[in-house]
Amino acid sequence: MGNQSNKNSFLIQGSILAFAGILVRVIGLIYRIPLNRILGDVGLGYYGTAFDFYNILILLSSQSMPLAVSKIISEKLQKRQFRNAHKVFKGALLYGTVIGVCFGLFLFLGADWIAYTVYKMPPVSVALRVLAPTLTIACILGVVRGYFQGMGNMVPTAVSQVFEQIINAFVSILAAYELGAYGYSLSKVAKEAGVLKDSYAAAGGTLGTLAGALTALLFMFFIVWINKDIIKKRKKRDRTGIEDSYGTITKIILWTITPVLLSTTIYNIGNLLDNPIYQNIMVGIFHVSEKTNSASWGIYSGYYRLLTTMPIAIASSLSTAIVPSLVRSYTAKDQLAVKSKVTLAQKFSMLIAFPCGMGLSVLGGPINAMLFGSKINDTVIIMIFSVFTVVAFSLSTISNAILQGIDKLNVPIKNSAISLGIHLIVLPVLLIVFRLGIYAVVIGDFTFAMTVAILNSFSIKRYLGYRQEIQFTLIKPFICAVVMGIGCLIVYKLGMLLLPINAIWTILAILIGVCVYGIVLIFTKTITEDELYAMPKGTVLIGILKKVHLL
Repeated sequence: MGNQSNKNSFLIQGSILAFAGILVRVIGLIYRIPLNRILGDVGLGYYGTAFDFYNILILLSSQSMPLAVSKIISEKLQKRQFRNAHKVFKGALLYGTVIGVCFGLFLFLGADWIAYTVYKMPPVSVALRVLAPTLTIACILGVVRGYFQGMGNMVPTAVSQVFEQIINAFVSILAAYELGAYGYSLSKVAKEAGVLKDSYAAAGGTLGTLAGALTALLFMFFIVWINKDIIKKRKKRDRTGIEDSYGTITKIILWTITPVLLSTTIYNIGNLLDNPIYQNIMVGIFHVSEKTNSASWGIYSGYYRLLTTMPIAIASSLSTAIVPSLVRSYTAKDQLAVKSKVTLAQKFSMLIAFPCGMGLSVLGGPINAMLFGSKINDTVIIMIFSVFTVVAFSLSTISNAILQGIDKLNVPIKNSAISLGIHLIVLPVLLIVFRLGIYAVVIGDFTFAMTVAILNSFSIKRYLGYRQEIQFTLIKPFICAVVMGIGCLIVYKLGMLLLPINAIWTILAILIGVCVYGIVLIFTKTITEDELYAMPKGTVLIGILKKVHLL
């Protein structure tokens, strides 16, 4: 019963973050509709390029911070070292502040060099400078979120993410419109109306990111303040008599953050290096114009990647929740609980990834047309790859977290480095030899993530003696997703023949697809009654299914 409760807690916390992640991305989709139209394909290319480099710096500075801090905090709490846990928090805050200021200054002062030399897109420099202060805020924010996640409480992180995105949405739209108009007025004398308008509009879009991050940080510090009495009482309950010096705490932070940082950086940097590789090859070898390149990259980053990252975010949420949970079980040497959590996390991730990826593959064109007003033919081919990308990145993300949770911090670094090396060979070959253009980037993404997932699977087997479950984690969810995809496609195609209104039949096909997928899951026994009980609101769901005789 205790183990079941433990699994339930892990899934509930993961589901809280997953729900927040979905809500954040729904808000993101909604505000990107007007934002994309304000920016246009060229402005979207500048906007996406600025974020590509910003994301590299986020990876190097703060993205691994919540996971690393939560891992240390959960270890200290498992040993009931409450004073040391709070010391870790204060030490990590100082570390995050120093790192954030350094990276923020680098981006602000180096914006022109990055725009002119790295991307060969001078208009991007304005957006980069706007993003610079966000790096400092993000580092500190990552520490505070990691503190609460280490306690097993994902609610502050989830709520702060929602507030962050709401402010981001509002400010991005308003600033993109106003700064775009300002850029247009500035350019009348310079006779560069289009360039300056697109450049300033892209910078306005990035201003929302700064405002959102600042809002989230203020909210998290407010949560720390209202919990100050609880934190003091917890420190007084510390009877271990063990109190590490700040020198020891600093070593612990560095030895934990550094491998997690390297792993996260190598894992994600391939996608971020794609842009300069793509731009330089297309311009330098094939002499494609900057405007054409920006438009192609805008379609990839503004439509394809935006939509495929939504289901991948669920795997990221589960990863965030599973690390402190695995740390506690691994520290307690409860191998049965560790293996049970590994199985449940992977299966739950795949049960979401397969249908989401398949839905985007078969309805990607219509979804883009409905949301962004883009022509279906512009995006339908690139969206076909969605199922491969979503499944591969979900698998590799969750398996990275599993290895970090069982204290094998260096293994994801090695596996990601091998995969990155392969990726950096495959992408130029696809671009230069096969001349696949933007599709080379999409295929390269998938092959990289799948290589990481396969190598991680072998590593998990080696260190845990865990045999990867195939039938119910991969094969059956895939079959169920295929049935769902066929159903979605039939509904959409027949509907468009009867009444050619894209939005109506896209929404209807999605709703019917969800129902079909759920029924096929139960019918094929892909998900068991015990697993339903372990999920949030599982008891309620089982009651409903029994009433309609599906269980």
